[in-house]
This record gives sequence, structure tokens and C-alpha cells, in this order.
Amino acid sequence: MKLGLLFGLGWAVATQAAVSLNSPWVVPLRETPRFDLLPYERTTPIVFGDLIFVADLQGRVRAMHRKEGGRTLWEKRLPGSICGALAYGRSMVVVGDRQGNLRALNTRDGSEAWSFKITSEWLSPPVFVRTRVGSEMRNLVIATASSGDMYALSESKGEEVWHYARRGDEKMTVFGSGGPAVFGDAEVYQGFSDGSIVALSSDRGHVIWEKNLRTRGRFYDIDMKPYVDDKRVLIANFDGTLYSLDRLRGDTQWVFPVGSYSGFLVQDNRIYFGGTNRQFYALDLTTGQTIWTNAYEAGVASTPTMIDGLLVFPTTADPVYFLNAQTGSVEKKISLGAGTLSSAAVQNEDKSLYLLSNYGNLYSYELRHQPGTVIAKPNDPPTS
Repeated sequence: MKLGLLFGLGWAVATQAAVSLNSPWVVPLRETPRFDLLPYERTTPIVFGDLIFVADLQGRVRAMHRKEGGRTLWEKRLPGSICGALAYGRSMVVVGDRQGNLRALNTRDGSEAWSFKITSEWLSPPVFVRTRVGSEMRNLVIATASSGDMYALSESKGEEVWHYARRGDEKMTVFGSGGPAVFGDAEVYQGFSDGSIVALSSDRGHVIWEKNLRTRGRFYDIDMKPYVDDKRVLIANFDGTLYSLDRLRGDTQWVFPVGSYSGFLVQDNRIYFGGTNRQFYALDLTTGQTIWTNAYEAGVASTPTMIDGLLVFPTTADPVYFLNAQTGSVEKKISLGAGTLSSAAVQNEDKSLYLLSNYGNLYSYELRHQPGTVIAKPNDPPTS
């Protein structure tokens, strides 16, 4: 493990004691074991209050009570496999499958509010945005298909408001599609398989700027959701480079020479991500300089999440890593039996997390620390 720029950043210097995980329940989502499915579960569960929403490769969508042993409240099935396209917003979940079906389900009972059909696959979570369209404020759902088509639909009826189509000349790409990211109520950002990122107006889908990040002969596609704040857009190619771009113009602020498949976690002026070179990274958000890096064993790392000062990094080949966010040291590893490509869903209030394995098992965990454990956090006063 390499360390750099660790001190002088307002971190408390503390030693992480042993971390324990209790697993209250495990729910197999597949009725019978199947190995003819795609190898990776890519859909991240969604936690909302005491509920958890989950979708899998067999096309099932479930609402479950996470504090009652994962009891199923309702279940719906789509015609095709669900491979990443699940989102929650304003009393509905929107879910898409590999046969082009996009459906809005009421969270109360799973009844269908509307559906929208295309010929391409839905592989990434839609986003919800409230924006001004003409003279009125509209609630929209914006979703991107594997073909590079983006659709803005009315949240209430699923009617098309605008459509942006991007057609590249790529001949070989990685299976996957990063979803859109919105900033405020006026901008939406999307990366594409041709190695480009585009900033669009959320009301009409008009291009604000676009930038081609293609730097290599193959696997230059963008498969992650961009990160956006008031100053920057973060994005990375699969087998190339991480870019920090000016949000308003798309100008390059800095680059980091490592590609990534999954997205970023940005917190306390740090960027956390898993590189395609089998290294976990923490970078300084402003400069792109390395704070720490640590290797993982095999496979591809999913987008990290944070729970109680620990980074949760699932991998497709197992294990799931729990890293000290301060130093990058591995505090714990657990096995799901076959790994996962979905991220952990966390509930920091009660220190619970949920992982969907590639075998279709939904695991519930509760994080526990030994007495006297100190979790160092940014901006804590230095300790001696």
C-alpha cells in the first residue's frame, strides 16, 4: 500500500480496531439456482426508511421490509433481465430491463403507473429532475439506453418530453452503460461508449458542451455515471484516464492516468474509486494527487459506498473489502460466494448494509465495532 499526502489534511491519527459484521438474514431471490444467466448482478439495491427495493437478472422487482427478516411486501416481474436500471423517486420506482421495457411502479403496492418501450437495453439507473419546461415546472425521469439514446419522460405519465441520440463508430465495447447525472434543475451529464461526455439542458435536451475523451484504440468507452458539483465533472474511460472537467465549459482541469468501470464516491474533498488496474484509490479532489492506494485481488471493483468511516468496495471475484477511509488499510473482507458487480446499499443511521451477490442472494449486514474503536474522520482535530 502506498501513502501520500496523508498528514496535514485535518485527519485524526487513530487506529481502527477490529470490525465485526452480523448478518440478520439472507434472502435467495432466485427460486432455483441458475448458472445460465449473465455472470454479474449489476443492480444496486435501494434503501428507503425500513424498506429495501431490489431487482435481479431474472427480471423480478421486490419491495422488502429490511427489519422483518427481508419479508417481501410485493413483487413484480418484467419480461427481460434487470441489469442495473433501478431508481427511486417520489413514491415510485422506475425499472428497466434488457428487452427495452421501462416501467414506473408505485412503491405502496407495486402497481404500474406507466410503461415506456424501446428496442434497446436499459442498463443504468434513471434519474429524477424537476426543471422548467417552457413556462411551467415539470418533474422528469431521464434514462439512457445502451444504444446511446437518452429519453426525458414526464414523471406522472411516462410521456416523451425530449430525446437525444448519439451514434458512435465503436466496434468493440465493454458491456455496461453509465447513467446520467444532473446538476441543479438545468443540466444533465452523460458519458457514452464512443468515449465522449455531453452536457445537456435538462428542459429540452440541447447540447451545452461535449468533449471527446477517447485516447486508446479499444475499450475507451465510458461506463460510469459522472460525478458533478458546482466546479467540476469527474469521469473516466474504462481503459484510460480519469478526468476532472470544468462544469460550465468542459475544459480539462487535471487528469489521472487510471481508468475505471464503476463510479466515484466523493466525500470531504476526496475521490474514492476502484481502478481497472486492480487498485483502490483515494485522490485529492482539487489536484488529483494520490492520497493512498491499495491493491485488490481480482475482478472489477464496484462503486464504493461509505458506512461509519469505512469504504465498502465489492468486487466481481470476491471478496467485499472494508477499507479505512483515512489510510486505505483493509479492516475486513467478506465473501458472497461469487462476488458482485452491484454496490452496497447502506443505511448509516443504524449501520446496516445490503449486498446482492452474483448468485442472486440478498445479504443483510449490521456493522459493529469493538469497544473503544475510533473512526477517524476528516476535519477532526489532530491527535498525538
